[in-house]
Amino acid sequence: MLLYLLALILFIVLAQAESSISTVVQSKTASPEIAVAPSLTPTFRDPHAPNPQKCPGYKATNIKRDLKGVKADLTIAGPNCQAFGNDIRDLVLEVKYQTKERLNVKIFPKYLSEQNKTQYILPESLVFEPGRDEKTTISNSDLRFDFTNSPSFQFKITRSCNREVLFSTYGHVIVFEDQFIELVTNMEPDYNVYGLAENIHDFHLGQNFTQTFWTNDAGIEHGNPIDGNIYGVHPFYQQSRYHKGSNTTSHGVYARNAHGQEWLLRSKTLTYRTIGGSVDIYFLSGQNKQGGSTAIETMRQYHAGCVGLPAMQMFWTLGFHQCRLGYDTLDKIEAVVENYRAADIPLEAIWSDFDMFDGFRSFANNLVTFPPDRMSKWVDWLHENEQYYVPLVWANIYRPNPDDPKDTYGPYERGAKLKAFIRDPESGDFYTGNNWPGFVVWGDFMLPETHKWWAEELKIWYDSVPYDGMLSDLTEPASYCVGPCGNSRLDMNPVHVPFLIPGEKLRMFYEYPDGFSVTNRSEAEMAKELAANQSAEVQAAHVFQVPATSTLGRTEPTPGVRNLTYPPYVLNK
Repeated sequence: MLLYLLALILFIVLAQAESSISTVVQSKTASPEIAVAPSLTPTFRDPHAPNPQKCPGYKATNIKRDLKGVKADLTIAGPNCQAFGNDIRDLVLEVKYQTKERLNVKIFPKYLSEQNKTQYILPESLVFEPGRDEKTTISNSDLRFDFTNSPSFQFKITRSCNREVLFSTYGHVIVFEDQFIELVTNMEPDYNVYGLAENIHDFHLGQNFTQTFWTNDAGIEHGNPIDGNIYGVHPFYQQSRYHKGSNTTSHGVYARNAHGQEWLLRSKTLTYRTIGGSVDIYFLSGQNKQGGSTAIETMRQYHAGCVGLPAMQMFWTLGFHQCRLGYDTLDKIEAVVENYRAADIPLEAIWSDFDMFDGFRSFANNLVTFPPDRMSKWVDWLHENEQYYVPLVWANIYRPNPDDPKDTYGPYERGAKLKAFIRDPESGDFYTGNNWPGFVVWGDFMLPETHKWWAEELKIWYDSVPYDGMLSDLTEPASYCVGPCGNSRLDMNPVHVPFLIPGEKLRMFYEYPDGFSVTNRSEAEMAKELAANQSAEVQAAHVFQVPATSTLGRTEPTPGVRNLTYPPYVLNK
């Protein structure tokens, strides 16, 4: 009887929650057409895609060797290939013995100008660039660089102590085009490679795996995609070789590149592909002071020497923190903290999601549900108890409707005055995409003015509502449409995102943890039934259904043209 009453109460509460919303979506919604794009076949899945290994490769000339490394010119060894871009005829090879355990190989265009330099050369201001220690030479390096010019330029990296081959392009050509680069290294049978994060995959990557590097908002509507590209990019792998007995060796390979990439692990080879930048690869010996090489030492060399150690954190950041979507009023989030205290559960910090925003706009509190004056007093109360507060900040910035004088937003207006946002290369206007607030722009952090603007917005918000940290979100960056869809639609702002928001009708949460017991009309069974009914209703309502896409297998390279929207090499999703 008690179980029946609990189920009945749950049903009434959920029914009231749904009936309180009169429509599925109450605000304007942009046409689903803004999310329509040609259906492109990922290149590695396309059996008819060009084979880059049929390209002519390069020949090395003007070779200069010294104790610190090698420098040479690389010239294309035959007719242009144009597999997935325009071939770069003349390249430069630079090899440097940087430290005892690290060797760097760079290959980049010989002729660079202010117009094309940023396409190929990654500034150190964006990604740390390891340097030489000025004392390492070929004679005391753990590693050795060798190459051949027959039939084309190919190179290999070996251990100095025993000539164990760690990386070898022998038998394969190097391909270097304006929108495509390929290196292929030979791998021994049953090799063991780890890393190439971020992904949801087995720790051991295996020999039939493709890792795509293109940061993706794998968020609320996408779940956690197995083997898909998600939030982070770490183009580094560590390889361990388990020899007979207890002898194990390890080494690492790091590709310093911020463009889209794919790493194709196959039974006999590992292929590195990127749609921009240059070859800037760091080989790590993994060798320690005892003469062996280990996975732990390889990781130390990668973090300490290549990308830098994590920033030192304040002690409180290492404690227990609480964060979730759904604390939609200050009263609720206050109650969470008080309940932790009542239950005598230690809580170092409380975080808030976008529930606190006014119209999903960063730096703007909802004045009714999260009034700044109350928020400020509440944060002071947290601090008195040695607790801390961390709010969310999105990378996207709402762009107001120019036809609505009441639609104002200080962070955008101040940023626009400083010209702080990314621009559409075709129109010259700010590049306007779509995200939670509606049509949005993004800060161009290549510009000094953008750093000043961002710091000022953080300060203005802090002066209103003090905080102790920041959850920086949607920095991929994420957009829910194709291209600069908002530039011609600003008169529609604010528009609803192209999916249902949690809490709206047809978007209620009924999920229970895995493994719950379904008994006779239990709460769990009731929730399961409601979830199924909701799913059926969503399908029947045809909410946010995107029209069918046109089919386009791939684009062809156009001489002298860099296709940024649909590159000839199609990355996997």
